[in-house]
Amino acid sequence: MRTSIRAIEIFVRAAESGSFVAAARSLLIDPAAVSRAIKGLEESLGVSLFARSTRVLKLTTEGARLHRDGTQMLRKFEDTINRYRANAAMHGQLKVGMGPSVSRKMMLRAISSFQELHSEVRLILMSVTDLSQIGNEGIDIFIRPRSLRQRGGEHKQQQGLVVRNLVYSPMVAAASPAYLKRAGVPRTPADLAQHACTALLTLERDVGEEWQFAKPSKREKIRFTPNLIADGEALREAALAGCGVIRVLACAIADELKSGELRQVLADWHCLGGAPIVAIYRKTRPTQTRINAFLQHLAREFRPYDNVIGGIKSPTP
Repeated sequence: MRTSIRAIEIFVRAAESGSFVAAARSLLIDPAAVSRAIKGLEESLGVSLFARSTRVLKLTTEGARLHRDGTQMLRKFEDTINRYRANAAMHGQLKVGMGPSVSRKMMLRAISSFQELHSEVRLILMSVTDLSQIGNEGIDIFIRPRSLRQRGGEHKQQQGLVVRNLVYSPMVAAASPAYLKRAGVPRTPADLAQHACTALLTLERDVGEEWQFAKPSKREKIRFTPNLIADGEALREAALAGCGVIRVLACAIADELKSGELRQVLADWHCLGGAPIVAIYRKTRPTQTRINAFLQHLAREFRPYDNVIGGIKSPTP
């Protein structure tokens, strides 16, 4: 009679629970099935596994040895199955939504290196400009800055959603060199009243027409009537086109700050309102392994953006 992995599992469970009845209950089978499995295992191996002369279920010497070896065998078996499931789960599709304030360059660089590691995962990348798209489009993961109200507090998230921080980005005020040459360089937040300021339109349709700046000894808040209201990438393009001063997450314009296409303004002030870039998703078993692998990769690839404005100097006229 061939010894099966199931018989080993039943024996180990009986040995650990100290009772055929308890083993049956934990395995959701009939106690008679446990008794038959143990008897078959003993006949197959030609040994007695339990000392039946006692009222307490007690292992024989051979039973103790099989319990030790069987436990190791089951652990290796489970590890093998889990590895196989993990590999199998890395085949398939992930639909990723991006909010308008997430840098496309930043995302696509991370996706390129992810695909080198997991070529069997097919990614569908979508721009999300309306929150209703998330349910309608069947998006697995939504990447966006944490949702903050214009005057403090967070927008409510739907129940059942997981929100995971990927990277924190400070805010930065910036403009193109051409605009600063034409309009002058603001030296204080109050100077922005004399400048063309472009406001961010969020997914919740909040308009960022109030900016706050701070120093160790003071804080200033400015409100303005925007000459232009734009969302996400359009805000960056507006600044590059010379439309005026913008206030965005530094990671969204990291390349432009480093290349000099955009210049940070009021660099000696702390621009308040920084936020983490987050991933929002539901815990769904069919895609969970892919989601976890993708988010771990994003967090690793986004790490250099943590202090992207460090060392950038204030522009000169």
